[in-house]
Amino acid sequence: MGVRAGAAPATEDEPLDASREGLVGPARALEEAAASMERHVVLRYGLLYGPGTWYSPGGWAEGELREGRLAAGAAVSSFVHVVDAARAALLALDWPDGVVNVVDDEPAAAWEWVPALAAALDLPAPPLTVEREGWERGASNAKARALGWRPAHPSWRIGFPGLTR
Repeated sequence: MGVRAGAAPATEDEPLDASREGLVGPARALEEAAASMERHVVLRYGLLYGPGTWYSPGGWAEGELREGRLAAGAAVSSFVHVVDAARAALLALDWPDGVVNVVDDEPAAAWEWVPALAAALDLPAPPLTVEREGWERGASNAKARALGWRPAHPSWRIGFPGLTR
């Protein structure tokens, strides 16, 4: 998500981390521009997975796993299936102004999700590592849920096994 370091999953109330300008600068500029409009909802999506994404069969992550470049470390990520992301975009047309995290229910360390993705893609899991940057902490979907959004894929643990070629 690009918010400041912390232990708990990030919420929408936390500003994007200016110290990581190269990564979050464009997102921050978009959020600021949207906030200047009379009506605005900004969706902060987690890592998109499902058909046609980096995490689908034949996608970027498969190549990284094959080449041994996808680390299974302590960095925490939040995912969202593309179907759930699309549903959130439709629902957001009726949401109040503001920023909303659209992620599944289970932020997870790469040492959990990378082996699961490798298994779903019929590839060997990479070795585990332990490093984590403080900002690598995933995000909370509590606000989106309070607004009525419910992911059909509440966890990458359910969604990854459904990835097919």
